[in-house]
Amino acid sequence: MSQNIMEHSKKGRSRRKNPLDPNVDGKRRATIMKRVHMVRKKSERIEVTFDEKGQPEGKHGDELMSWIGVLAREHVPTWIQDWRSHDLDGLKEIIWKETITSFTVDDCFRSTCLKSCGETARNFLHDLYKTFVEEFVTEDSVWTRPQKVIDNYPNIEEEDWVKFVQYRTSSQFQQLSDRGSEIRTNNEYSSRGGRDGCRKLDQEKMEYNTQESQGTFESVGTSDVLTQALSRPEHPGRIRGQSKFVKPSQYFNLNRSSNRDNEVLSMRREIEELKALVLGLCANKDVEPSFDQENVPTVDQHNSFKASCSIQEKQQGESDPPTMPVDKSLPSNTVHGIPLGEGNVRVSINVPKLKKAALPIPTYEATTVEDAVNGFVAWSKTLVELDTSMNKAS
Repeated sequence: MSQNIMEHSKKGRSRRKNPLDPNVDGKRRATIMKRVHMVRKKSERIEVTFDEKGQPEGKHGDELMSWIGVLAREHVPTWIQDWRSHDLDGLKEIIWKETITSFTVDDCFRSTCLKSCGETARNFLHDLYKTFVEEFVTEDSVWTRPQKVIDNYPNIEEEDWVKFVQYRTSSQFQQLSDRGSEIRTNNEYSSRGGRDGCRKLDQEKMEYNTQESQGTFESVGTSDVLTQALSRPEHPGRIRGQSKFVKPSQYFNLNRSSNRDNEVLSMRREIEELKALVLGLCANKDVEPSFDQENVPTVDQHNSFKASCSIQEKQQGESDPPTMPVDKSLPSNTVHGIPLGEGNVRVSINVPKLKKAALPIPTYEATTVEDAVNGFVAWSKTLVELDTSMNKAS
């Protein structure tokens, strides 16, 4: 250890203990997951269940995430710059095979597990930099693996450590770090830990909850009570207060089919309530009600017609636009919870020709034609041309 570092530590000007001193013990060491290794030796696997948001739950879910952390520290090299790089596809496949060897995880959760691995690796490398490099970057000893790294992480070779320090002290990394700091300072609510921070947030949430219960405020999609209280929209791919890997479509229930099912169930409940009301009124007057099912449309009845829809008015010489069914069933004023609007119809896109074209009426989860394939969206009647020769009812 250099004399400068020893003096710096003695004067108490450093916030943390000197991590290069092998005599200084940390608060916790690397997790080794003995139970998982015992299960692997028996050629067994740990059953993991996932909640409706696609996140592992329970004790076994915690073990899975801890095991992914172990794999991240053991397999992910210290010199990686971007976990999303396709150059790491082979490494990701190895990590996934190691995961399913120890845990029963469906392939549909592969992306969630690998994202968690990348996030864990990034945090681990960040901790290494903060603990062993940042405060000692001017010292020659920073280029040599600290004894604690050798003892706790033997998979980090000397060559890997040199590459790690080179990148973390480069101008490229410094630019990324400065950019992240700048984004952080631009947050309107940079901290909620102040004297009135959390209290203010709770008060605002209570006000919006009161408005919602009174009908003066309506939560639509990602514009919920928390979004209004913070005065900041949700990040397109993240949800505040949830796991990093919970998608907006999972949390806000923006799935096309589930929203349509909810509309159908709501209509069924309304019909049953109306029937009960009629039966109650007729019972008081000794009148036997008669429901003509042939003349009363049901929510199960769904009529569609073939039609051609265009992004804009069709010009002479243009090719024919794609055909898509137009919903002609019971009147509905919404599409996925969004008002349909006057002069619009609900259509389902089958085979788009202009996949990247913007939708005339975008939704929270669909902004282009490609996003709306096999789902219902609102479309202007002036841009819909019915094909009477191919009409059908189903």
